[in-house]
Amino acid sequence: MITVNVTNFRGCATARLECAPIALLGGLNAAGKSSIAQAVGAALSGATLPISGMRANAAGALVRSGAAAASVEVSTENGSAMVEWPSARKTTGGRAPEASVYAVGIESVALMPAKDRLRILSEYLHAEPTADDLAQAMADAGLPASGEAFDRLWGLTEAQGWDGAVAFRRERGAQMKGQWRQITGANYGSRIAASWRPDLAELREPELVEEAATAKRERDNALTAEAVSDAERQRLESEADLLEARRDALGRAQERVKEYEAAYQQAQEARAALPPADRQEGFPCPHCGALIVAVKVSLAETRYEQAPVVKSDDAELRRRRMAIAEAEGKLSHASAELQQARRDVASAEASIRDSLAAQAKLDAWPRARESGAADRAAAEARLARAEKRLDEYRAKAEADRLHALIEGNEIVIALLAGDGLRAKKLASRLAVFNAALAEHCALARWPTVRLDDDGGMSCGDRPYALLSSSEQYRVRAVLAVEMARLDGSAMVVLDGADILDAPSRGGLLSLLASVALPALVCTTVARPDQLPDLEAAGAGRSYWLAAGVVSPIPSKRAAD
Repeated sequence: MITVNVTNFRGCATARLECAPIALLGGLNAAGKSSIAQAVGAALSGATLPISGMRANAAGALVRSGAAAASVEVSTENGSAMVEWPSARKTTGGRAPEASVYAVGIESVALMPAKDRLRILSEYLHAEPTADDLAQAMADAGLPASGEAFDRLWGLTEAQGWDGAVAFRRERGAQMKGQWRQITGANYGSRIAASWRPDLAELREPELVEEAATAKRERDNALTAEAVSDAERQRLESEADLLEARRDALGRAQERVKEYEAAYQQAQEARAALPPADRQEGFPCPHCGALIVAVKVSLAETRYEQAPVVKSDDAELRRRRMAIAEAEGKLSHASAELQQARRDVASAEASIRDSLAAQAKLDAWPRARESGAADRAAAEARLARAEKRLDEYRAKAEADRLHALIEGNEIVIALLAGDGLRAKKLASRLAVFNAALAEHCALARWPTVRLDDDGGMSCGDRPYALLSSSEQYRVRAVLAVEMARLDGSAMVVLDGADILDAPSRGGLLSLLASVALPALVCTTVARPDQLPDLEAAGAGRSYWLAAGVVSPIPSKRAAD
């Protein structure tokens, strides 16, 4: 049971009501019924300024005229919630009863734009897709539903919200389409991308790679051959150009040979003419034993004569030895120069032979060598074509990769968009929500209230905007009851029930009694006896408000 105590709030001087489970408050127009409903709603919801547009500095207007302060306390056996005015401050004790602004009538989703209505109901119905929901939807669409890419996507939705994630993915998609356009030179379109290909009959990367490698080898070989051929010709031309200079060098070398031969012969003769450097000249004759000497008549003739008698001292011997040493030195030097001159002649003759051979090769230079530039150009053309084909293949592969990413991104955008996964899950939850509304309407014997997937509402077969005021009230009442049940509100507050006729009010009370949800229902009637006896029906208690004071209406069952 919920107990309500109101003091000096607007039109109410004092009120004590028990919602067990229903408190039905009746009274004339402007008696203060709405004041009590607002006070209770403020205590339960925490909206301590329950009148739309009111500011805190105007809260004193909520205090009953002539009073210094106003208060309301809503309590249960477990705790209480209290608001005082003009401070508009709420205090609680124990496990205080609470209710949403939708349950106490301060706000109603029926009066909101469809977009806001769906947003609120999505929260109430826990229709916001989870990571598992998104993973399942992506798996159903053939996209990766786990791993780093999925984690980044889910992190994006958590960080920027679903609409922010949609905006990000759309921007990324535009970037990829721009990259595709740079590769292909065409504006991206799904059909165009699916059929686009370079101007090649067959596209096989291994063959194209091998073709390019072969063409490169041929080009490199052509360049190498051309370089070798040019170098060889230049070498031969250099050799041939030296022929005359080498002939001149040969002539000079031959002259030096003649000069050094004469010098060598002269040195030989000078040496042969020198006397011996020992004391006894000559050697024993093999026939008579007398000393003889060899006299060099010429290079080809030597004559033996009797050795002269030599009388010499040590100084003479030294002089002879020095003369011999000097002559032999000159002879050795002449011999060395002669040998070098002869080598120079041989080298000059070999160089002349090289020049003559080079000229002979040049004279016989094959014309095929002159086509090297053409061979190189052909090889370079083949290489350029092979590389172009390979580049086109790779461009096709990259374009296809981007196309697949763009298509997948479009699927992701569709899932993330408001009419995608969120709408699908909300629709499934709305089906359950509508089933509950239909059950409530059946209990009240009212036409069925329904919410469409786009947020539109209807009662029976007519949309909310075309309903009568009493029908619109039924829609708001049914929504308040179900939202109170969903959010765990301690009670519902329904003001202005007098817009309903007697049967419809009876249906409302039947609904509230059936859902066993404590409720405060306010209605305008002319006399207390026009209110149903809830106590007699075991549904709660009826109250009458007059002159700002609430008093319980005696039950007929108690009188009997």
